[in-house]
Amino acid sequence: MRKIFVLAMVSLFSASLHGASFEMDRPLSDMNDGSFVQAAAAALETEASDARFTVEPKYNQQNMALPKIKVNEFQPDMENTAILKIQKESVDFILKDLAKDGFDVKAYADNAGSYFIAVDLTGKDVADASLGLAKYYYVKEVLVSRKVYNELFQVSKTADKSKTYAARMGTITGGMNLSPVDLTINKIEWTIKGGINLSPVGVTINHEEKTITGGVNLSPVSLKFEWSLEEVTMEGGANHSPVKYTVNWKKGLLEGYSNHSPLKLEFDMSGDVVNINGYANYAPVGLTFDKVSGELKGGMNRAPVGLKLVNCDLYDFLQYFFLFLK
Repeated sequence: MRKIFVLAMVSLFSASLHGASFEMDRPLSDMNDGSFVQAAAAALETEASDARFTVEPKYNQQNMALPKIKVNEFQPDMENTAILKIQKESVDFILKDLAKDGFDVKAYADNAGSYFIAVDLTGKDVADASLGLAKYYYVKEVLVSRKVYNELFQVSKTADKSKTYAARMGTITGGMNLSPVDLTINKIEWTIKGGINLSPVGVTINHEEKTITGGVNLSPVSLKFEWSLEEVTMEGGANHSPVKYTVNWKKGLLEGYSNHSPLKLEFDMSGDVVNINGYANYAPVGLTFDKVSGELKGGMNRAPVGLKLVNCDLYDFLQYFFLFLK
């Protein structure tokens, strides 16, 4: 199979193998007092580290990574190999970086000067690994088999609906607001279920009607949303309060109102570690999100935060921020 693949790549790309090398009253004055945030962060410090999270390169957020994944139309049945379209100026660095992270890679170039990397994913969860590859900032596209693409983006008529698909099922677990958090974001059926603030969560997201309905924090939820690649706006009611806020990813700004209070958060998504600072619920917010480990730590609602995001990211936390207010 490997020989057939190499021949196909040579024929397809005429390749030369390189080798793998809202706006309201001003917030309370204490919102600018950093002592709360520092104390909350210190309370959550731990000396333990997870050896799985040692990757150093910058990552895209998941909502930016998913559009990179496409079907390999030339070889749609090639299930164990992903083809990466990359920035040609950085091929040597990319090969070394991916190899360091445990990927079996080889580089190819066509006569037009375009560069491709073949990644052998034999023995791995190909769908999950392909999503991971799409998160690398230097990868422009990830070409996968039709079967892998369907696993990531579709549920077949015969599929087991209880199966957890990479990229389509996310969890947020841990603690905040002095209570446990256990949420599942289901991007197959588009629901958010679980518990937070010692109360059940059950909401449904309808993309055709652009609505979010259900209940959270012992309150009904009825929101309308407008979504684009640059920003998302939520408007309606939740937490027994009017809600309206916009998250602009380019500006790094979440601003509006919720819980009868002004809401403003600033963040910079460009690095591996994202700092989120501002105010909400008449209290300061100071959070740090690690894109690689998925850990979100710090303080808000005058309480420490220690959450773990799996198969979801800061995009989900900020878009559905009304869930996390108390």
